Amino acid sequence: MPLQEQGFCIVGIDISREMLHKAQDKTTDNLLLSEACQLPFKASAFHIALCIHILHLISDWRDALGEICRVTTEELVSITHTRKNPVSEAYERLLRERGYNLRRLGIRESELQGLVKPAKSIFIASHEYSTNKRLDYLRQRASSRQWKIPEEVNKQVVQELTKHFAGQKYPQDINLLVWNINDLKVYLKQ
Repeated sequence: MPLQEQGFCIVGIDISREMLHKAQDKTTDNLLLSEACQLPFKASAFHIALCIHILHLISDWRDALGEICRVTTEELVSITHTRKNPVSEAYERLLRERGYNLRRLGIRESELQGLVKPAKSIFIASHEYSTNKRLDYLRQRASSRQWKIPEEVNKQVVQELTKHFAGQKYPQDINLLVWNINDLKVYLKQ
């Protein structure tokens, strides 16, 4: 929406009708129901692709990246957080201790930079992230990775985390990463 408000022609996709409706409620236009691994666009339809917190949700992330490269001529842009989240790390550790593993389906965009060097990495800002926000997020089981965790186990873990982290803040850096599409294509051919 902010890019559309600035006059950019943006087309968005999501696999979830509900998420598309939420975006439409915010007056975002040009939205399509689609899977990232089968984009409904002709080759080279776009100059730039924006992919933020998406690839970790897709088990066939290489296929999704290939589709991005197929429909994009110049660059893939993403925004990443560069510091670890201590609440999330502790959450995952406590779940492992109870016999549960929060496995990501794909790869984070921040991890992609370890496989293909971005053409640009631009520091955007630092901010303090509230542990209370993260605890609420975990409490609500907002991440699809949490859905297989039994409700009672999630509740116990979040209660334990709340004792240790409530009311704290931690620093978070935000970077803009830009990959050249041709570099990504070379990587995918390996």
